[in-house]
This record gives sequence, C-alpha cells and structure tokens, in this order.
Amino acid sequence: MMFSINRFLLSFFILLFTSSYIVGQESFKEIKTIDITEADSAFLSKNLLLLAERYNVDAAKAQIMQAKLFNNITLNVSQNVYDPDRKLWFDASSKGETASSIQKLFLLAGKRNKLIKMAELSYNKEEQTYFDLIRTLKYTLRSDFYNIYFLNQTLSLYDKEISSLSKLITVFEKQLEKGYVSKKEVLRLKSFLFSLESEKQGYSTLLISNLADFNVLLHTSNINYVPQVDAKSLTFATLDSIKLLSLIDTATTHRYDLRMAQSDIDINKANLNYQQALATPDITIGAGWDRNGSFVHNFNFNQMLERLENSFVLQKNFIRNAFAYRGSGIGLSLVHKIVAIHNGEINVLSKIGKGTVVEINFRQD
Repeated sequence: MMFSINRFLLSFFILLFTSSYIVGQESFKEIKTIDITEADSAFLSKNLLLLAERYNVDAAKAQIMQAKLFNNITLNVSQNVYDPDRKLWFDASSKGETASSIQKLFLLAGKRNKLIKMAELSYNKEEQTYFDLIRTLKYTLRSDFYNIYFLNQTLSLYDKEISSLSKLITVFEKQLEKGYVSKKEVLRLKSFLFSLESEKQGYSTLLISNLADFNVLLHTSNINYVPQVDAKSLTFATLDSIKLLSLIDTATTHRYDLRMAQSDIDINKANLNYQQALATPDITIGAGWDRNGSFVHNFNFNQMLERLENSFVLQKNFIRNAFAYRGSGIGLSLVHKIVAIHNGEINVLSKIGKGTVVEINFRQD
C-alpha cells in the first residue's frame, strides 16, 4: 500500500512539472529559426527604444544647422488706415502716410560661434547616448540569444536522460514484480527521475523568460525562436589571456557612458562661456523710409501763429475778467514762482476796506 502511494505521488509531481512546461511552451506556438546576423538586423530596424533615440540624434543634428544660420532680416511696413481730413481709406498715394523699415541683428562677442559649439557638443552627447543604448540592448540581445541556444541544448539532453531513465524504471518495475530486484532500487530510480524533471522544469522556466525578453527586443510576440549557431565558430576566452590594464584601456576608449559624463562637463563649460558673452550687448542696424516724414500734411506756419495769438487773446480776456470779478489769485501765484526763481521775496500787507500792498524785494549780488 505504501509503495502504491509513493508511486502515485511521484507520478503526480512528474505530471505537474510536465504540465507547467507544456503550458509555458504553448504561449510560443510559432517556431522560427534565426541566426545572430538576422537577430542583429531585426533588432536595429524594429526596436522602438533605438528608433526613438535615433530621432533625438537627428533633432540634435538639426540644432547644429539652426545655430549656424544668421538672424533673419526684419522688414516692417505701416500704412495709414483712414485719413480724416481727406476721408479716404488706405490712401497709398503721394499724399497718404506710408512708412517702412528694415533691420538686422548682429550678435557680438562670438555668441553665434558659442551657440554652434554648444549644439555640436549636445549632438555628440545624444550620439553617445544612442550608441550606449545600442551597446546595452545588443548585449542583452546576444546574451538572450546564446542563453536560448544553450538552454535548448540542455533541455534536449535532459529529455534524452529522462527518456532513458523512464525506460530503465519500466524494466525495473517488471523485474520487481518477478522479485529479481528490491523495491528500494525502484524507488531510488524514481527519485532520481523526479530530480531530473525538477531540474528540467527550472531550465524550462528560464528558457521561457529569455524567449519573452528576446521577443521584446525584436518587437515580436509569441514566437519560439530557435537559434542557429555554428559550434565551430564559438571561441572561449581564458583568464590567462586577459590582462587587467588592457581591459581598463578598452573600457576607457569604448565606454560611451564615460564619454557622456565628459560631454556633460564640456557642455557646461561652453554654456559658461556663452553666458559670459551675453554681458556684451548686440547691435541692430537698419534703415527707415517715411513718405511724409512724419510731418503734418500741408503744414501752415502762419496758421499756427494765428492760433497761438488767439490763445493768448483768450488768456488775456480771462485775466481781465478775473480782475473784474476781484481776481482768483492765479496771477499772484505765478508772480510768486517767478520771484522765487530769482531768489527774491514777496511781502503782502492787507487791510479790510483799504486794499492790499504787495512788496517785492530782490537781493543785490
């Protein structure tokens, strides 16, 4: 009875691991063979992160072109809308008011060259960011590619071992029924089979994870890629052939993240030079044309004098009327300001019913 229970449990766990492996494989129904060259080509053309970063590089390159351009010439044209004297709209004749001007801004203190330098450094940084992303993602791609290849080889070996062991257990069970072998030997073999199935399940889970990552990198879904690798082309490096100083020099030369850090320093230095150059004012050169020269059309100087004379007459009549109505005090206020300008003094003595005496004194220097 105990033997039957153990056999049932062992069969149950083997069925559980096998079922989970089958469920994981069902999500990758389409099988496709691929080599490393095809994987690199599909990766560079379909990966969305690379495409987005590539657009950033193109945008930074466009900034260089824009920084090299000179400032555009500014043209202003103005036209009088309505002439109330002649009652005309948009009068463009010789008697209408039309003006135009043209201007151009010139940057001094080398501001244009400094902007170009900053744009070039920003372009270099974006390019280094792009290559660093390629390096990181391509490392992940190739790691997944070869992991999938070796995991398939490992699972194939496990399938052979499990198949051979299953056949051996079947033979031992028949021999157990005849009494030629002990029950302990059969249980030992089944325990070993269970261990192999458990290890296979772990490798299968790892394979599914690598396949999922590989699909993401190639912008595909649910494809079971089967890597094709020429075993003769594989080379294995040994630690004896690798020198630490050589690795450091290689990393210093090819590590794009190190270059990005240096680019940040260069950009900040260039920005400092540009900010210092902003202390120098720029110059704007231009020319203007005004058809009537901003003067009043048909200007009459005599008419202006006549209007001024009439205004003085009105003021004279106002003052006379002020005296007629016992004054308003405005005249005395004006006299006080004039005397104060000349460093003089005004003394006023008033008596009710008799009048007012105003005494003005100036100093003799």
